[in-house]
Amino acid sequence: MSTTFTVFAVCTGNICRSPAMERLLVQLFHDQPDIAVTSGGTYAHDGEDMQEPMKQRVADYGADVDGFSAQQVTPAAIRSADLILSATRVHIEDMAAEVPEARERMFTLPEFARLLQSMDRAGLDDAAGGDRSPAQTLAALVPQLDHSRRSAGAATREDDVVDPYMLPESVYDTSFGQIRDSVEAMAQALRLSE
Repeated sequence: MSTTFTVFAVCTGNICRSPAMERLLVQLFHDQPDIAVTSGGTYAHDGEDMQEPMKQRVADYGADVDGFSAQQVTPAAIRSADLILSATRVHIEDMAAEVPEARERMFTLPEFARLLQSMDRAGLDDAAGGDRSPAQTLAALVPQLDHSRRSAGAATREDDVVDPYMLPESVYDTSFGQIRDSVEAMAQALRLSE
């Protein structure tokens, strides 16, 4: 791991799900200077802002929505990320086709949260290892969770975040709820919640 642990959130257009993932994770790790969170889209709407319905939900949650600009996922971004959290399993397949060696660091956001929650406290405490920072803990957890999912079975549709783009407000509610719940589960497991 480099001195900064990098988390890369990915969806399709980088204007709905992954910006929300990015901004909620930035909020979660706000006092962790050694964790950097960015996002991208496999078919990004380059340069566009977050879609207004998602932007409103992120803002209502209390996360920063300013200065967002969509960007395309690149092989370099995939290679340099320490943890890649995607909206769906399809995004993982697309990225793994380009950079297969990064597959072990790719999870859907709900899958990562689910696997993290399924770890026993002793396993989490061992990964945290005394006075390890959250960045060092995450670095230790990624290979453990990759190993765990091999025995837990493949991710399912339940591990995907629904795409709300150009759909009714209720779908934005569902999508944001899946993101929020996953990030809050991560916060609880990592003991970063208040």
